[in-house]
Amino acid sequence: KKALDLLLRHGQKSTGSLRGHEPTIRYLQHLGPKRLELIFEYSKWILRAKPEDGLRIFTDDIPEVESLPRDKVLAHLETVAKSLVIQYLEHIIVYCEDTNPVFHNRLITLYREKIESLLLEHSEDATESSEADHTPAGSEPGELGRYRQRLLTFLDQSQHYQAAKLIVHFPIGKLFEERALLLGRMNRHEQALAIYTHVLKDTKQAEEYCRKNYNRTSEHSKDVYLCLLRMYLQPPQASSLGVSSDTIPQPNVTAALEVLMEHYEHIDTAKALELLPAGIPIIEIHQFLCQVLSKQTVRRRNQQMLKSLLLSELLEVQQQRIAVQSHHSVITQETSCGVCKKRINQSAFARYPDGTVEHYYCYQKKNPSS
Repeated sequence: KKALDLLLRHGQKSTGSLRGHEPTIRYLQHLGPKRLELIFEYSKWILRAKPEDGLRIFTDDIPEVESLPRDKVLAHLETVAKSLVIQYLEHIIVYCEDTNPVFHNRLITLYREKIESLLLEHSEDATESSEADHTPAGSEPGELGRYRQRLLTFLDQSQHYQAAKLIVHFPIGKLFEERALLLGRMNRHEQALAIYTHVLKDTKQAEEYCRKNYNRTSEHSKDVYLCLLRMYLQPPQASSLGVSSDTIPQPNVTAALEVLMEHYEHIDTAKALELLPAGIPIIEIHQFLCQVLSKQTVRRRNQQMLKSLLLSELLEVQQQRIAVQSHHSVITQETSCGVCKKRINQSAFARYPDGTVEHYYCYQKKNPSS
């Protein structure tokens, strides 16, 4: 503490070898977690005077720095230098690969708060722009675009945040792209796809969402393309999407048919036909049906070939079994062990391919690894 008091006094002078904040930073970085309170106490003046340099006390690649308890460091920064919290969380998550959900949740929350603050500043421009002029998230000018892009990337790539806890802070009616990613992480695919198809009106993004989330072995994600088809053919009410009641979502049969044509392999045919309007002309789904029938024909042919191959393999194995079982050994009162030369009698024995027999005990003793 005396050393830190000395560094503090000299650090505020304009001359001398200990002037400035760098000597204090270097000293604090090597104190370690046992002197955490001292680190917090004497980092305050640096964090307030030189925030970026002060952050290095908790982020530099030094063993003592890396061993500091991150939850307590985060609480300290929240109190003393809140503007540095995002940088600190990005550091421990990206560079230190910390998987603690608390940190991931907190970073998402801070991104959202920053974005909402920036949106408030741009409220006049947002009021003048119409829904049809919707700017894709992350492409807005300035800080707003940069922070939204960082949030979208993090929501897409991180596997450690808790979407169910965060979704309540992303209410219906704003931050649509971010909300869609959270809904997707919760396997609420229809709600996510409703945003892409009827709010953002972005068919490419909707199909990309399906591509990322489709998993034929998962009960939650095997019908994600069918969900997209349902959103085009049976759109939800405007109130559930958070858009103006004047904007009534309309069915998009053309887009639905394109999904059928391009992704028929990932769609349950029977369920898809049930969704299609009763009055749709056969000519409109002719290509889809031909593709499905062709796929079924190929699948059936492959299954028949596989069945034949498996049957052939079964017959070969049975022949090998019969050949092996045809070999036998006759043990008489005169049959002796090839190792100890004693009679086999009724003891367990091992037989070699040339017909030689040994007591099983002798065999194990000679071959301990067997």
